[in-house]
Amino acid sequence: MKLRFIPFSRLTTILLLAWLATTSLSYYAMTSMGLDMVMSEFGTIENVLYAEHGLIENFQVALLVFACLGFAFAARQLQQYGQDIALFLALLMVAFVIRELGFDIISETKLVLFAGDGRLIYVIPLVALGIKILLNCQFYLNHFAIFFNTRSFQYIGISAICYGILSRLFEKAYLEVAHSGFWEESVEVAACLLLFAVCCLLFAVCCLLSND
Repeated sequence: MKLRFIPFSRLTTILLLAWLATTSLSYYAMTSMGLDMVMSEFGTIENVLYAEHGLIENFQVALLVFACLGFAFAARQLQQYGQDIALFLALLMVAFVIRELGFDIISETKLVLFAGDGRLIYVIPLVALGIKILLNCQFYLNHFAIFFNTRSFQYIGISAICYGILSRLFEKAYLEVAHSGFWEESVEVAACLLLFAVCCLLFAVCCLLSND
């Protein structure tokens, strides 16, 4: 089984270049123009750019909502295994939106993925669909190389690394840098942009299939 990295598409390249440019300009504005500091809901003093429910976080939510709609549209157009994957990704986007909006911090309960009663909106269908996918694991294992030799799954893999590893390094202060909250949110924006690119790719494929 041989995996190969596929170069970024034109859309993804444009999105990532725009991310680099806006991240650089935002950091310059934050450090040189004295942007306002605000008190977060957790009692910490943060810059208005990366505060909870601030500009960057709201931009992430918008990207995740578009990605969710794109995956939901793909789930309606695709069949069988492709439909399951698209629907799972749509529900996962719902989970991330709830997390970013803070609906998951309603109580101190500990369930799956995130803490809080707000997860009941998505956790049951997400787990049920995950079980369905696991029951068909032989198909996915047999086609592992095919899946991961596509742009979509490579983008999903990179976004998972951004969300699960890189952003955690800044969130948990494993990397002690100034404005770690800014870098945490910026890495998550990159992950959201990749997920948005995946939904655009799926949307284009579904439109081609519907025209045939």
